[in-house]
Amino acid sequence: MTAADQPSSRESATEAGLVEEFDATGLYALRAAVGAHATQLGMGEEQLGKLLIIATELATNAIRHGGGKGRLRLWREGGALHCEVSDAGPGISDPDQVGTRPVPLNVDGGRGLWIVRQFADKVAVTNRSPGTTIHATLHL
Repeated sequence: MTAADQPSSRESATEAGLVEEFDATGLYALRAAVGAHATQLGMGEEQLGKLLIIATELATNAIRHGGGKGRLRLWREGGALHCEVSDAGPGISDPDQVGTRPVPLNVDGGRGLWIVRQFADKVAVTNRSPGTTIHATLHL
């Protein structure tokens, strides 16, 4: 394990979850892992459906726009479950505004982050160099 793989002090104070690297060939396995771990971390069925949509949308965006692969982290902290997806793509031009408005139905694509914002209780988008990290929080 490298220093980058070591849990931060914040992570060590949380309930252990899931860390998965993924690409287009592993979306089904990623969804299954997210579902299994979220249930173990105390997420109920209604919230689980929302989380699976969030995780799938974020992973799909990482694959399509973030270099073809990404990393998903899932953990529980207090009364919330956190789902974070990172990629190494070019970043998002306006991270505070992306996904805040619905995209017209006649436009191809562009709905993923809007959907995520509809289901999550809180969403944070952070540009890194390179890449983007999107953190979605769902209250249990």
